[in-house]
Amino acid sequence: MIIRVILVGSEGAYNLGVIARTCVNFGVEELYLVKPMVEVKEALNYAARAADYLARAVVVDDLEDALQGVDLSISTSDEGFSRGDVLRQAITPDKLQDLLTSRRVSRLGVVFGRESTGLTREEIARTDFLLTIPASPSYPALNVAQAVAIVLWELWKIRGREASNIPPLASREKLDKIVSILGDLTDLAVTPEDKRRRVKTVLRRVVYRSGLSELEARVILYMLMRLKRRLKN
Repeated sequence: MIIRVILVGSEGAYNLGVIARTCVNFGVEELYLVKPMVEVKEALNYAARAADYLARAVVVDDLEDALQGVDLSISTSDEGFSRGDVLRQAITPDKLQDLLTSRRVSRLGVVFGRESTGLTREEIARTDFLLTIPASPSYPALNVAQAVAIVLWELWKIRGREASNIPPLASREKLDKIVSILGDLTDLAVTPEDKRRRVKTVLRRVVYRSGLSELEARVILYMLMRLKRRLKN
């Protein structure tokens, strides 16, 4: 699935630069700017390593142009609900998974509005769904760059993209070895059979829900094997 971020009437150079960086952070393929009120050249100063990406952004005069070729479009607003208002019946980011897996979407367009006024009702009506990010009722309006980051993080997870800054989880095989050695240690250290069963059950469940990384599991295995040899001697 290709993601197209569409920014309508961008007003701030800093926000635009940060949004471009965020798009690169989360592997967004396309960035469209609808009648930006800010100079893209100025925003390049805040885009860091995403400057080339921002320079390739497609600038159009109308939202309809930005939505061309999109299979599904979602607009965003802090005003996600208003009783009796059919436009303000929003979904939340955690519902995107169900929405996108229930239909074939090859290109998704996500529309964000102006820093000052957001999207107009007419602009929201041009999209297929409205999305809102739950926040404090006393101040639910997020900075547009923050909103983009939250939505793109959800889409990153849905697309199952790999990241190099996340350690690989321990394999089931290593977890089984840890559980096995812990069981052996329990047999050596605990005498009553009923207590051994209880301890083994607790240790097994703790290990399997631990979320150990591959390195953490190796270190624990090393320590447990040395401890087992010491106890046997």
